[in-house]
Amino acid sequence: MSRRLETVQTLKYAFLRLPVTCVLIMVSCFLYSLSIYVSFIETGTLKQDFKPGALHVLMLTESPDINGMISLWQGEWWRLTVSAFHHGNFLHLIMNVLAFWMLANLVEPKLGWMRYLAFCLVAATVSILPEAAIEHSAVGISGMIFALFGMILVIRRHDEDVAERMHPSLVTMCFASLFICIPLTLFLDFPFANGAHLMGLVYGAAVGWLCYDLRLRSRLASYAGLTVIHAGLLGLLLALMQPVWNGRYFAWRAVTETQSIDDWKKAVELDPSLEVGWRYLVSHHLKNGDHHLAWTTALKGARLNRSNSSFDEIARIIWREFNSVTDRAVALDELQQVFGKEEAAWIDRFQLPRWDHSSPHELAELSLPDLPNQQIVNLNDLLEVPANVAGITRPLPALWPPGTVDPEHPDSARLGTTL
Repeated sequence: MSRRLETVQTLKYAFLRLPVTCVLIMVSCFLYSLSIYVSFIETGTLKQDFKPGALHVLMLTESPDINGMISLWQGEWWRLTVSAFHHGNFLHLIMNVLAFWMLANLVEPKLGWMRYLAFCLVAATVSILPEAAIEHSAVGISGMIFALFGMILVIRRHDEDVAERMHPSLVTMCFASLFICIPLTLFLDFPFANGAHLMGLVYGAAVGWLCYDLRLRSRLASYAGLTVIHAGLLGLLLALMQPVWNGRYFAWRAVTETQSIDDWKKAVELDPSLEVGWRYLVSHHLKNGDHHLAWTTALKGARLNRSNSSFDEIARIIWREFNSVTDRAVALDELQQVFGKEEAAWIDRFQLPRWDHSSPHELAELSLPDLPNQQIVNLNDLLEVPANVAGITRPLPALWPPGTVDPEHPDSARLGTTL
């Protein structure tokens, strides 16, 4: 028999024995090839780490501080599954495929292709959830591989063949590969998706226990447990699609969907560093003619973002909008209420006139038309808020390794892709 015919026969046998595993491996290889193809035809940031169909950290083009898992917020949950079958590089792909084949050879013949396919797809999807929760663009089937390992830990107690082939030394090796990634990520900045690995292991072990151990005692309890687990995972997915704890989610919703002032208020309440939210609130109050509410809003934004000097200029411009001595006196009272004992320091920072409440004659100082040595800036330009830009999103720049910060390049502090 020729070598070519032997190869064909081997591949045919492999496909007949493990059809689902072969198909999933081909999907992973196709997506990796597609990413390579895209890297040749695309330019700029997409060339480096864009994975077609995967879940990326995106930002609004006209407002980069509104960023996050926008595709997931739009309801595109299937990107979680696609992300799992993408890989960062060729070595990552090869290592995962080899580990997947080794473990799948023990599981697929035992489960049957339909149950095995459902288990793999669900495991691949849910393993990405912890990374999506912390807004990491994770790729790779390693979470699904650890789910298989978790199930094998249960099956080997009931199946002598699996116990013999999954030798204790292999179990030790698998656990070692799981836990060694954690210090490598913490101390050496290796981008391993430890959350996906742990989630996969727990999910696989839990499903294995329910389907094998518990089912021997109570089939009803087994089905109930499976229902509860998957209902909980579905709830987590729905929560990530509407993360009500994330201020940037409310800002994104306000810009692209609701145009609601309440969403902007919620955005800055949850994420006080969201400058665009403060700017929108100030602009909204000024358009409604409520200069004092715009003033106190700007002061609160400045107090919560002490290192952001843009709030200083906003405060100075609003100050010029107070045309009467009374309004300026009230504004200084409001400043004292916001900053308390820090009032004097903030007056100096904003370059405002001081006013001694016990000396009424000093009110004249408040009638100064403008602040000294300040260039007049158009208020509308300074408070410009992006218009409705629904769907105009792009991946965050991929110019810097994860964790690297260059003070001259704000896009350097970004979330990297984890493996």
